[in-house]
Amino acid sequence: MTVDARIAVLPAGQEQLQLRDVTLDALGPYEVVVRQRAFGVCHSQLDRIFDPNRTGSMLLGHESIGTVVEVGEEVDYVRPGDEVLTTWIPRTPLAGRPPVPSRIVFPDGDEARTHNTFTWGTHAVVDEQWVVKAPGGTPLDLGSIIGCALMTGAGAVMNTAEVRPGQSVAVWGAGGVGLCAIAGASILGASPVIAVDIDADKLQLAKQFGATEVVDARTGDPVEAIRALTPHTDGTRGVDFAFDCTGLGKNIPTSLAAVRPGIRGSGIRGGADVLVGIPRTPFELDAMDLLTGEKRLVGCVGGSCNPLRDFTTFVDWVRDGRFDPSALVTDRYSLDQLNAAVDDLHHGRVRGRAVVELGL
Repeated sequence: MTVDARIAVLPAGQEQLQLRDVTLDALGPYEVVVRQRAFGVCHSQLDRIFDPNRTGSMLLGHESIGTVVEVGEEVDYVRPGDEVLTTWIPRTPLAGRPPVPSRIVFPDGDEARTHNTFTWGTHAVVDEQWVVKAPGGTPLDLGSIIGCALMTGAGAVMNTAEVRPGQSVAVWGAGGVGLCAIAGASILGASPVIAVDIDADKLQLAKQFGATEVVDARTGDPVEAIRALTPHTDGTRGVDFAFDCTGLGKNIPTSLAAVRPGIRGSGIRGGADVLVGIPRTPFELDAMDLLTGEKRLVGCVGGSCNPLRDFTTFVDWVRDGRFDPSALVTDRYSLDQLNAAVDDLHHGRVRGRAVVELGL
C-alpha cells in the first residue's frame, strides 16, 4: 500500500518550513503510518528551528491525534483504523527494543530526519512505540496536546512532585505547559496554586485552569509576593513545590528561592523546585540557599509519564469535567498556516496552545 502525504520539512540552513508532497511506501517492520487529525505546535520545536548548529533537513512535531492507516509486518500493538495519540515518550521501556528514529526521503533525494518522532504533516511515519491507543471518546483538542503539553505540565505535578492535597504550588510560565501544570495542581487539590508570568492576559487565563493567585513578575519581586501568600504554621514561608515551565536561566534561581526552607533539627525538609522547561540559557544557583534550606532542584522529562497509564487518567479528567482542553487551545491553524503558527508562538502571541487542525 502506498500513501500520498504532505509533510512539513525544515530544510538545512533555513528557518521557514516547507510543505512537500511525498508518497509513503516500503515501511520498516516496526513502523506505523498515522493520518493526522490535529497536532500541537510546541515551544520546544522552536529550539530546533532556530538552532544555529543544526545540520540537515528536519521533521518536527511530537504530539497529535490521528488514525492508523498502515503498519509494518512486525507491528502487533495497533492495526489500521485504530485512533492513536502520538507522543515523544516511548510507550514501552527502552530496555526492550529501542524505537527507530523517523526519516523521510523526498523525490528530490533530500532526506529529512528527527531524533524520534514527527507529527507536522497530513501523515506521519513513526515507530510503533511512539503511539498510544486513544481511549474511547478522546476529544480532538485533548488528543492534539496530550502527547506533550498535558503530559509534561500535569505529569510534572502528578508524577515528578507527587503533589498532595493542601500542598502549595507556584508555576513559573503560564503558557501551554504551565497552564497544564496549574490545572494538574488544582485537580490534585493543591492550595494555593500560584501562577507567575509577565503577561497579564496569560495570568487571567491561568485563573480558568485553577490558579487561586497570580503574580505579575513585571510589577514586583515574585519571591516576596509568593512568600507573602504562603505562611506556614512552623514559621516558614514559601511554596512546597515550584515548577519552572519557562526554561529561562534567570527564572530557575528565582523559583528555587520561592520554595520554603526546611527547619533544622525538626526533620522537616525544604520544598522542591521542579525543572520542567528545557533550559535555554546558563544559570547560577544560590548554593547556600539550596544547602541550608535543604531544598531540592529536581529534573523532569515529559512529566515523568507512563503514557499507557497517564493518558487514560488525563482523558478521565476531561470526562469528569475537571479539565477543559478547548480552553487551552487558544489558537487554531490549518496546515498551510503552519509557518504563521510558528511565528506567532515565537513572538509570544499564543496565549495557551497552538494547534493545527487537518479537517479529517
